[in-house]
Amino acid sequence: MGPMTIFDKSALQALSMDEAVWFDAFFGVNVVPVFYIETLADLEKEMAEGRHAEDLVGMLAEKTPSNAYPNVHHQTLVAAELAGHKIALDGRPVISAGKLMRSADGSIGVHVEEFPEHAALLRWQEHDFLTVERSLAQGWRAELAGHDTDRLVGMIKNILPTGRKFSDLEQLKAFVDEFCTSSDAQVVALALEVLGVDERHRRLGQHRWEQAGNPSFDEFFPYMCHVFKVDLLFYLGIERSFISAERVSNKADMAYLYYLPFATVFTSADKLHRRTVPLFLGESQSYLPADRLKGALAELDTHYSELPNEVKDLGVLAFASYPPHHMDNEVTRLWDGQMGPDWRKVAKRRETELGKPRDEMADGTTLDEIRRRLAEAEPVAEEVGEPEGGADYFVTTRRVPAQKGRWRMVSREIEESEGQEK
Repeated sequence: MGPMTIFDKSALQALSMDEAVWFDAFFGVNVVPVFYIETLADLEKEMAEGRHAEDLVGMLAEKTPSNAYPNVHHQTLVAAELAGHKIALDGRPVISAGKLMRSADGSIGVHVEEFPEHAALLRWQEHDFLTVERSLAQGWRAELAGHDTDRLVGMIKNILPTGRKFSDLEQLKAFVDEFCTSSDAQVVALALEVLGVDERHRRLGQHRWEQAGNPSFDEFFPYMCHVFKVDLLFYLGIERSFISAERVSNKADMAYLYYLPFATVFTSADKLHRRTVPLFLGESQSYLPADRLKGALAELDTHYSELPNEVKDLGVLAFASYPPHHMDNEVTRLWDGQMGPDWRKVAKRRETELGKPRDEMADGTTLDEIRRRLAEAEPVAEEVGEPEGGADYFVTTRRVPAQKGRWRMVSREIEESEGQEK
């Protein structure tokens, strides 16, 4: 798994199916709630004659990487933080599915049978949409159309200092950062109102904040503060005419930014993302325009196309666990910066081993040992919880298509033994 990445719908649409194979191979993926909702909303689109909305949604579902981790909704995370739970802003997705289990050696891991969202994507590929999903699509489009932007702009525009000039979004973001360092109760109250927090969690959060001695907003509620900053930049950007209020999808586009703390790379073809995402990234994070990602993935596709057929027949999962060690493009440079200095050495060694006979007995023993350890794992008592610093391991079941685009994902032997998908 490569750098943890968030993509929007425009990035996925820019890729061919073959390029999507390499996106799946070399990136970990955090699929945020707004992507699922936006994709479903396409079911309600009016399509050109001869085209069907179901085909568009099915195509997006098929391009979505099978190794995706669905992130918990930002409103749930804000409520959890207000209640006193620490939200880790460390570039990893926050997931809700799974059980804490203790293996025989004492290590504690998260076991997930299959993410419900992944099962839904597989259904969408077959144009199988539940009635509730079609209703969700209708509701999402209605929510965007009815979003009360004017009320929220009017609520917050007075926080801007009188006489202070702002020439662009970057200067506006600097002011937003400064504003959120406040220890003023009115700032906390404004954030709770703008984010639409329910009354119970408002009281919980305000009580905890007061008990702590009214510390700075950004330090005591770091995740809620991040979400609030995204909204402040959006509404103040509209008030200063840096962002269009006419394009109703702008609100959905900005919602992707709520999840930036849970990834290290963001890729998009959207113009608003190009202008806003870099303003929220930390030193270890990167913004990658979709056209540059597409170019790098196309280069990878050309490289792997030149491999002997006997190597290709092993399946992408077998021969492409690392990018080519000698290549220098957007993908490999991201690996250089985020996957440690030794990956090219490991990749070179793996490449020299391609096509050589495998020790099938050793492979089988390793797989049997893994299965045995997973079967022997026991549930962790609820009061024990996850160890400080996170679980020791994570395991999930994912179904991978035997063929994607023109690429075989798994060998024919695995396909025949496991069925069409594993």
